[in-house]
Amino acid sequence: ALMAQAAASSVNKEMEISMERLSTGKRINGASDDAAGVAIASRLTSEIKGTNQAIRNAMDGQALIDTAEGAHQEIETILQRMRELAVQGANDTNSTADRTALQAEMDALTSEIDRIANTTTWAGLSLMDGSTQPATNGFEFQVGSRTAASDTINATIDSMKASALSVSGTQSPSVLLGTAPGTMTLALDVTTATAPTLTVGGTATDDDTFSFTLEGVSFSIDADIGAGGDAYEDTATGVAHQISDAINDQGIAGVTASVTGTGEVTIAKAGGLSLTSNTTSQTAIGLIDTAIETVNSQRAELGAISNRLDSTVSNLTNISSNLQAGRGRIEDADFAAETTSLAKSQILQQAS
Repeated sequence: ALMAQAAASSVNKEMEISMERLSTGKRINGASDDAAGVAIASRLTSEIKGTNQAIRNAMDGQALIDTAEGAHQEIETILQRMRELAVQGANDTNSTADRTALQAEMDALTSEIDRIANTTTWAGLSLMDGSTQPATNGFEFQVGSRTAASDTINATIDSMKASALSVSGTQSPSVLLGTAPGTMTLALDVTTATAPTLTVGGTATDDDTFSFTLEGVSFSIDADIGAGGDAYEDTATGVAHQISDAINDQGIAGVTASVTGTGEVTIAKAGGLSLTSNTTSQTAIGLIDTAIETVNSQRAELGAISNRLDSTVSNLTNISSNLQAGRGRIEDADFAAETTSLAKSQILQQAS
């Protein structure tokens, strides 16, 4: 009877183990089942969960890249239309009214480029307005379960604003005397009280009077060198302030002047590409060609990263599948073996 009781107790334990494994589907339900197996399965679980999240990260990154690339495509379409307008504007068959109409569309398209750059976002992240991106090297996508450099992919998206593409805003290099937007630094050489010189697009000076034309407005500025009749010192910087004030007081649309150094006046004109003449239209063609090249270069980089992320997702999916298979061989129950063991234990229990 004692032997039967001991056998029954042993059989009950084996039956409980089989029942537990069959009900949970796991061969390892506690560290006592396989101490080494528990540790290995735990490490594999970390890799599997991390890899699965990395797959989602890569897919999110690809969606972000594709969002930006789609906006780049639309900007390129706009630039192509702007180039078409510039080529049309370079033809002298256009009347003043024709050029006004061309300029109106050019300005509208330039504004649309800025609108696209400012409003293209991904989950609240600005993509194309030139604002500081999340990581030093742009957007950083975590596409691995570890912390190695190879577990990240970086994508830098440059500003696509019209000013960044050099089709709007202050242009450089540029011409001061004319209608093209730009910046020209006026260098003043005041070495004596009676013979200051000013170089403004080749305009000469006469004694202490600076004469030049800016955007069709003629200036003749008495610098009062040595006369002591103004609040500025008789220096290059003093003359620079007098010229800067005279230009700003004139109120030329889009034109501003400022003193940026010792004896230097920087004159800037804001605005978009000009189609007011065949010369400015030809200049616009060159600037637009450069802008299209910039956009295409950025699109090529984004396309390459998007394709790379395709391969990344495929590889991570394969890794995750194999890791799960390996973990299953360690901790999953063998249903055939456990069912047989349960039937055996039930028979022995009844017999005992």
